[in-house]
Amino acid sequence: MKIELIQPSKQKVWGWPAVANFILGGAGAGFYLLSFVTRIPGGGMTAMFDPVLFGLLAPVLVGLGFLCLTIEAGRPSRGRHLFRHVRHSWMSRETLAGAIFVPAAVLHWLFPNTVLWLLGTASAVGLMISQGYIVYRARAVPTWNVPIIPLLFVSSGFATGAGLLLAPMGWLTTGRGPAVIAMICVVVNLIVWLLYLHWSHDASFREGTKALRRPIALILTVGIGHLLPALVLLRALVGPGVETGAELPHIVAALVAVTIITGGASQKAGIILAAGHYRGIVLRR
Repeated sequence: MKIELIQPSKQKVWGWPAVANFILGGAGAGFYLLSFVTRIPGGGMTAMFDPVLFGLLAPVLVGLGFLCLTIEAGRPSRGRHLFRHVRHSWMSRETLAGAIFVPAAVLHWLFPNTVLWLLGTASAVGLMISQGYIVYRARAVPTWNVPIIPLLFVSSGFATGAGLLLAPMGWLTTGRGPAVIAMICVVVNLIVWLLYLHWSHDASFREGTKALRRPIALILTVGIGHLLPALVLLRALVGPGVETGAELPHIVAALVAVTIITGGASQKAGIILAAGHYRGIVLRR
């Protein structure tokens, strides 16, 4: 016999500003990390990048993400208190990582050197991991308290970052490096997402993630956000080359970028807004 003392309720602490921070911060960090991978000779991307876009997009996105949090908090002046609990709070660690990353990335753009690059890279990784653990360590939310959540936030950050890499260029005419990177990120993120949706048979978890398994949600996140760009990228990798100077690849690259970013954004929005339900309290007799 079960007596439901408290019904599951939707969390209202985190709204769209928090979602925007997770999306922008993860995308900025992922873009920063992947952009250096494409500098490897033969990657086919370096010469195509606008230096301003290449150097400043990541810190701007991360900064905008934290700006969104100040809107939700309502008291931006209290943000300094976040640094007081770095040893125990993942939110404080995220803030510290962001506070290090933004100036390190900007300074590296102005004065390139290995120390600033290492500092920016380490803080970008720390930012993505911290965001995942903020959600994972939240109390009494069964859809968040599963160990795959940090991995999901990291893989989603790399996927959206790969989408940003594809947006400004026609990768079909500039080598296969960008397509390979984006393909790997999208496929890995899709696998992690499907694992998350079927991670637990707990009734509370299944009920909380039900909205994420509905047809419209699967079409948006899995179909449009992952399968469609993966198929286009696969076609680019195994298909015949396209003549240099063609305009169509640039349009295709932009559309693929939009679908990838849409998929990553819908993942985080779905987890926070649709699946964020506190666990109910049941008395079993």
